[in-house]
Amino acid sequence: MSNKFKEFDFGKSLGINVLVMLSGLFVILLLFSFWFTVGAGQRGVLMDFGAVQHEVLEPGLHFKIPFVQSYVLMDVQVQKAETIETAFSKDLQSVQTKMAINWHIDPKDAEWVYQNVGREDSLVQRILQPAVSNAVKSVTAQYNAEDLVARRDIIRAQIEQHVQSSVKNYRILVDNANIVDFEFSAQYANAIEQKQVAQQHAQQAQYDLQKAQVVAQQKVVEAEAQSKAQALLKETITPIIVQQEAIAKWDGHLPKVIGGSGVIPMIGNMDSNKAN
Repeated sequence: MSNKFKEFDFGKSLGINVLVMLSGLFVILLLFSFWFTVGAGQRGVLMDFGAVQHEVLEPGLHFKIPFVQSYVLMDVQVQKAETIETAFSKDLQSVQTKMAINWHIDPKDAEWVYQNVGREDSLVQRILQPAVSNAVKSVTAQYNAEDLVARRDIIRAQIEQHVQSSVKNYRILVDNANIVDFEFSAQYANAIEQKQVAQQHAQQAQYDLQKAQVVAQQKVVEAEAQSKAQALLKETITPIIVQQEAIAKWDGHLPKVIGGSGVIPMIGNMDSNKAN
């Protein structure tokens, strides 16, 4: 009998201990449920039975009533959204433009954004992407396809201004818009490549022509200089000078063969010399 009593007493004691532990754990959890933390780069939105309160909770520790109040954390740091948009240029060429948009929620309006638009993914899908699509189509239509690359920075700035203007009423701040890439149709890309090759050939032909002209001018100058030199030489050389040059180079021996005229260079006519 005593053993049964002891077993009953032990089981009762164990049950009480478990109940106390569970009660203590519940109290601890209940106490923790009164508090929540808003981290850096976040803003908190507090709700009473699902109704959004008109205040924004700054980073730090905040109090809420369990089972009555709930909260949502909104990311207000800079985020990036990428999108690919197809548009037509002024000359009716199809162009795919890949855009990267850096944006963030205005921190002071985090509760308005959550109440009227939703979380960050809803912002991108419902507000930001349509705004970017409209901006890309509007700006692209103002330029010919070949000007899109040449005026990339100007086009980027115009798209950025369009997007900023479109989303400002939704408390979204666009930090910058970047054009990642332009992609043209295969036919147009091939035409551009052929045009570039033709331009390179034309530039090479122009270079070759200029080179030939320079060479021709050099030859003309050389010919004129040679002609002037020959004319000057002809004017300065006389028979006397020629005779003097021959005498200076003579080795003192008479030629063994004399022409029919009997004239020996430097000596003159042999017959006339003998007569003398």
